[in-house]
Amino acid sequence: MLNIIRRKLDFSLFLVLIFFALVFIFFPSLSDSVLDGLKLFFACVLPSLFPYFFITAILTELKTTSKISNFLSPIMNKAFNVNGALGYAFFMSVIAGFPMGAKLVADLKTKGVLTETESIRASAFCSTSSPVFLIVSVGSMMFYDRLFGVLLFLINVLSAIIVGIVFSFYRRKDKPSNYILRDESKIDFAFSDCVYSAVSSSLFVGAIITLFYTLTEVLITIKVLSPITAVFDKVFKDVNLSNGLTLGLFEITKGLKALSYGGITLFSLPVSAFIVGFGGISVIAQSVAFLKKANIKTAPFFLAKILSAVLSFVIGLVFSLIFYC
Repeated sequence: MLNIIRRKLDFSLFLVLIFFALVFIFFPSLSDSVLDGLKLFFACVLPSLFPYFFITAILTELKTTSKISNFLSPIMNKAFNVNGALGYAFFMSVIAGFPMGAKLVADLKTKGVLTETESIRASAFCSTSSPVFLIVSVGSMMFYDRLFGVLLFLINVLSAIIVGIVFSFYRRKDKPSNYILRDESKIDFAFSDCVYSAVSSSLFVGAIITLFYTLTEVLITIKVLSPITAVFDKVFKDVNLSNGLTLGLFEITKGLKALSYGGITLFSLPVSAFIVGFGGISVIAQSVAFLKKANIKTAPFFLAKILSAVLSFVIGLVFSLIFYC
C-alpha cells in the first residue's frame, strides 16, 4: 500500500515539475526571477548569515561552546525542559537567525547530546530571525524605521520563548539528558574547513531562497495566489498588507519587501511579525532539511511555527497600538 502511495506521489511530482518547466517556456521573462532571487539573497540575507555560520564553525571547532551552554543551563532546564547544552543553540539562533538553530539542534542530536524528545522540544524554539536582518534589512532598509526592526526582533524572540515553554510539556515525563559539554582547547583547527562549512551552508540557504522566490513568481504569473490575496484583502482592506502576507507565506524576505511598500500602518507590525514568526515555507524547508538529516520529527516543528506566527501577530498588535497608534 505504501509503495502504491509513494509511486503516485512520485508521478504527481513529475507532473508538477513538467508543468513548471512548461510555464518557464511560455513565460521566458520568469527567468529573470531567478536573478532577482539571487540578488535578494546576496543583498539582504547573506551579509547577516555568512559571518555567523563562520563564527559558529570556529567556535565548534575550538570546542568553546560549553561556556555559553553552562551559563544558560538553568534556564534551559527549568523553562524549556531540555539539556543545558541547548543554551548555545538558542543563543546562536537568536543572534544568527534562520536556519542556524535547526542546524545546531541537528548537530547536537547527531552527536548524541540530545534525546529524541529533547530535539523536538528544541527545534520548536531554536528558530528565530537574526537581529541584523530584522533591524537593518527590514527596519532601516525596507520600512525606513529602525524602531520597527527592533520591535520585530523583540516580538520574534518573545514568541520563541513562549513557544519553548509550551513545548516543554511535550512528553513531559521524558526528562532531559544529563550530557555535559566540556571544553577541550584546540588551537590547530582547520581554518579552511570552517570557511568551507560556512560557504556551503550559506549557499544551500541561498539556493532554497532563490527556489522559493522563483516559485512565488510562477504562482503569481499563473494567478494561483490571487484567491489567497483576495481573502486577506477582505480582512485588512489594504492591498500591500494582503500581497505581502501572501508572499510571506512562501518567502519571508519577498513578503516583507512587498508589505513595506505601503509604509507603516496599524497592521504593518503584527502582519510582519506573523510572517517572521512563521518564517515562510522557504525557511521551514531550510530547517526541515537539517532536522531530517538528524532524524528529528518535523511535524511538531511545523506546528510550533504556526503557534509562533499567531503569538507574534498578537504581540505585534499590542506593540503597534503602543508605538504606532
